[in-house]
Amino acid sequence: MITAEAIAHFATLSLPVESELGRCNLSVREILSLAPGSLIRLSRSVGSPVDLYVGGARFSSGEIVKAGDSMGVRIVFEKQPRV
Repeated sequence: MITAEAIAHFATLSLPVESELGRCNLSVREILSLAPGSLIRLSRSVGSPVDLYVGGARFSSGEIVKAGDSMGVRIVFEKQPRV
């Protein structure tokens, strides 16, 4: 059984957190015409649901939010670690 003390040992470990903002399909012509300042419209917008991955494994779900000049993810569901 994993103890709280064992988990605490890894508390400062840094792991990659990923979320996919969106996808689209572009023709070869559209791809070749991309330049600085080009806009690519994605499949998701503010309020859309997204999954969060930690170390490549699905960890949580959330929704896309606008946070000032940036985009963010508000956690809606968090997986509980087994202790």
